[in-house]
Amino acid sequence: MLNISKSFTICRDKGQITPGGLCPAAAVALLLQGPLAVVPAHAGSDTYGVDAPAQLEEVVVVAQRREESAQLTPVSINSFDSEALDTLGIANIGDIRAQVPNFLVDRFPASNQTLRLFIRGIGIADVQITQDPAVGVYLDGIYLARSTGLAADVADLKRIEVLRGPQGTLYGRNTTGGALNLVTARPDNSALAFTQDLGAGNRDRLHARTTLNLPLGEVSAVKLAALFQQLDGFIDNGGPGGDFGDREAEAYRLDWRWQPDQRFTLDYAWDRSRLESFNYTPQAVIPREPGGTPADEAILSSRRFVPYGEDRFSRLDTSVALLPNDTDIEGHALILEWMLPGVTLKSISGWRELSELSYVDFASGASGEYRVDFQQIAIGADSDTPQDFKAVRTHLEQDQFSQELQAFGTLSRRLDYVAGLYYFRETAREDWFPLHHISSFPALATGDQAYAVTMRGEDNGIENEAVALYGQLTWNPDVAGSRLYFSLGWRHSEDERSVNRVFKQDTYLDFGNIVLGPLDRTDYGAEASRNFDDDSFSFIVEYDWTDDFHVYGKYVEAYKSGGFNIRDPDPVYFSRGFDAEKNHTAELGFKGELLQRRVRVNSALFYSDFTDLQLNILLPGGISDTRVFNSGSATLSGFELELLAFPWVGLLAGMNYAYLDSDMDSIVDPFTGLPRSFEFTNAPRHSATVNVDYTFPTGFPGDLALNVNYNYVAEREPGNQNLYRDDYQLLNGRLALSDIPLPAGLLSISAWVKNALDEDYVDFAVDNLPHASRAVLWGETRTWGLDLRYAY
Repeated sequence: MLNISKSFTICRDKGQITPGGLCPAAAVALLLQGPLAVVPAHAGSDTYGVDAPAQLEEVVVVAQRREESAQLTPVSINSFDSEALDTLGIANIGDIRAQVPNFLVDRFPASNQTLRLFIRGIGIADVQITQDPAVGVYLDGIYLARSTGLAADVADLKRIEVLRGPQGTLYGRNTTGGALNLVTARPDNSALAFTQDLGAGNRDRLHARTTLNLPLGEVSAVKLAALFQQLDGFIDNGGPGGDFGDREAEAYRLDWRWQPDQRFTLDYAWDRSRLESFNYTPQAVIPREPGGTPADEAILSSRRFVPYGEDRFSRLDTSVALLPNDTDIEGHALILEWMLPGVTLKSISGWRELSELSYVDFASGASGEYRVDFQQIAIGADSDTPQDFKAVRTHLEQDQFSQELQAFGTLSRRLDYVAGLYYFRETAREDWFPLHHISSFPALATGDQAYAVTMRGEDNGIENEAVALYGQLTWNPDVAGSRLYFSLGWRHSEDERSVNRVFKQDTYLDFGNIVLGPLDRTDYGAEASRNFDDDSFSFIVEYDWTDDFHVYGKYVEAYKSGGFNIRDPDPVYFSRGFDAEKNHTAELGFKGELLQRRVRVNSALFYSDFTDLQLNILLPGGISDTRVFNSGSATLSGFELELLAFPWVGLLAGMNYAYLDSDMDSIVDPFTGLPRSFEFTNAPRHSATVNVDYTFPTGFPGDLALNVNYNYVAEREPGNQNLYRDDYQLLNGRLALSDIPLPAGLLSISAWVKNALDEDYVDFAVDNLPHASRAVLWGETRTWGLDLRYAY
């Protein structure tokens, strides 16, 4: 909630961190998004800025691998501090999507705990362990390689930074879309501190979070954090198994800081998250049309058993038990920092493990005659030798290690540098065995006397290794009043990727007492490896027009490694893989403050040109089989505007707007030989957010404040009748009475609501189910709750 401090002074000069560190947490502002702290320019006043007008506080970010003012960082960036995370109800990456224009998140249909991230329209629609994401996610500087489990909550988040645009020369893994920095709170040896959050709400929501900061003498401290959350879904399951969307999460974290002197710091962290949830199922909207392929039998048969509807169903009945997804994540981090004369050295070591069991049911709501799921099935149940196949949950295991060495400092009074050496190793296995049910339906050709049953098993393993060397020099020449800066960056990347795959699929005709088959069998194993390398460059020009106005222009390159496609049923094409893609982006930006820092205006104009774009194409006659091609070129251009104003004491208003224009060259369909057009799946032309905070000047103990925020996303893929998503608007709010003094500590009470107007909107659309050419996953309905916090 907005905090109007009555006693804090401005404690950071523009672009510089004071020797004493950052301002108190209540005075660290959030850049252009959500509630921001506002501090009077005159200390010691007991009134709301009578002596001098209140001003917007600086925001410190690490977008360029060092702490610096966001207003002086040549990146289109949004930052959320801990106060804003609480006010906006942000506990994980998925919660940010309603707060940052040109940043979209949706759930992967096969595992709703897996998130797909898109920045400026760039992301991947099909999550595979053999392909890298286009948006890099970093937890305290450590790259999180897989999108699986990104829906899990982090126990003690301090700040989230969203960096829009390619981060080609400064980050551990090269990303073509952008990056997210998750920054956790560090231990503090100056004082004992304790917080306890408790919350409850509709849909059986329960929330509890505990943090304890414990000094261990003058040079050391530990911090403990624990989190528990429970929330029911918004679609009931009238059949067996769990309810759609039900989730339960817990997270734990231990941090230890040892700082024997001002020159050396050691930070160790251990974290663990566990998440259990039941997938939402894609709701069928439009039946699929036959196309003269072998899939027509399933398409025509399925129509008799599946409910269709454009409006959201409040209930769907499974015909077989719906099983949960279980995700466990554990990580260790060791960060060492030495501050030497003229240079700071930093080592970031990270070990992380991920394990997930996921379950698929894409035909929930259909009667038992038609199934698309991984549940148990018996073939030839009336015969002398029935075959019983057990339910299967796909088992994913992944572990990674990364080591990054950084150096940043000055070569002379006018020449600064950042340099880094990065190493990354990853192994993962996705096991779909034993052979299990995929789909079944009454075969029309047999007069419904037999069921066509498809069984499948696959096992995919990967080993990835990457090395990168990067650096950036910034020169501040003695011209133009020393307000001009030139930066040159370079990054060399090398990736080695290897994969092994076993795939088996059988189709049977089951008459009950007789089983024919397998009538169609695919059975192969394949191994492949490929190496990729790249050199990317960046060039940035910055000019401090005045102390409060900063402009920049830059050209940045970034590449995304090639890989392999596990949806390809042909071992030859699978082993061949696909090439890397490259993003070339030009950007002009402006960041300024007006009226004695009561108004902030930031904007960015960008143009991105992609070469060898990686594009998935559905195989003719297939349902889930695809082939990846490097399709040629595509362009994205747009404009981002961020406004923040403090018009009068107690009121803070912010607005963000993004315009995005996307264009993908038509390509020749390799299967038909005809021209074919494609669209970016998550590139709305318009998106916007509005945040309003008001602190009431009452005589209540504590501060009474209201936050209202609004989010708009325009339609997506309007030219595709199966994948289009209409525009939507979401309204959220929170009313809080905070910092109520107690004999020991402070108490805060808040009531909140998300999607207050209970708007139904489509989060994601699917066009390749055998029973539906259009099926949709719905966005979250209205949720509300009451939260309590005690802080000491």
